[in-house]
Amino acid sequence: MGLFGNKESNNNNYTDLSGINQNSYQQNNPGQYNSSYGGFSGDGYSQNPYAVNPQQVYGNSRTGISLSDYTRNVYLQMFIGLLITFGIGLMSVLNPEMVISFIGQHIGIFLIICGIEVVLVFILGLMINKLSAAAAAVIFYVYSIVNGITIAPAIIYYSDGQLSTVFWAIAVTAGIFGIMSFAGFVTKMDLSKIGPILFFGLIGLLIFSVVAMIFAIPMSDLIICVIGIILFMGFTIYDTKKIKAFYNASANDPERQKKTAIIAALQLYLDFINLFLYILRLFARNRR
Repeated sequence: MGLFGNKESNNNNYTDLSGINQNSYQQNNPGQYNSSYGGFSGDGYSQNPYAVNPQQVYGNSRTGISLSDYTRNVYLQMFIGLLITFGIGLMSVLNPEMVISFIGQHIGIFLIICGIEVVLVFILGLMINKLSAAAAAVIFYVYSIVNGITIAPAIIYYSDGQLSTVFWAIAVTAGIFGIMSFAGFVTKMDLSKIGPILFFGLIGLLIFSVVAMIFAIPMSDLIICVIGIILFMGFTIYDTKKIKAFYNASANDPERQKKTAIIAALQLYLDFINLFLYILRLFARNRR
């Protein structure tokens, strides 16, 4: 969920998609973070975490696809999800009075939608092994629709109803996300230990956000935005680095590859959305 709703409680609960234990998050408030399926068990970045034959992983296995095709699939799924979410978000900016009026008059329905969002991400995280790849993809796209609805109030509020502000925030987010994702691909560093650091950093940011709201700490909004942006830049590198480990763990199982690609796409999707919300919030602060 985005700024409003449930996107923040990250970590390590998802186990067994070929033994993978994935770190995920879901947004609710840039200041919150919700993860419904955790990080890797053990060394999530080992070259061959599940004893997959290297020739099968890096060559063309008889049943799997190449790493480059797998990676393209991950980013395609992520892009489709973002397109759906931002399409709904932009429509809300064009009709802010209608959106705010609906929420004001039907707050119960809006809260139910927020609850559905949480349920969907938990289904993906905890029941992925019982779902077909097609069903998992449908759930991801439905989640993208629901998330577009739940972050609409935040987009309206922080953009002051200005489409240009939203477009600029998307452009800046895309630039930062692209640089961080590229860094995740090319780095040779072992990033397996930064997941818990990022998670606890996010928890600390959430606690600080609550304290700042109660005691009206000066400059707290700027601090929250800057730290939030830095954290999700780190998450982007971390989750990009995991794509190869997901691929390695499912190299000989086409159905499993499709499922892990959806999980990887969801994680990167959430990184992008949260990064966008913090950047949009920072734009709003500077404008005011």
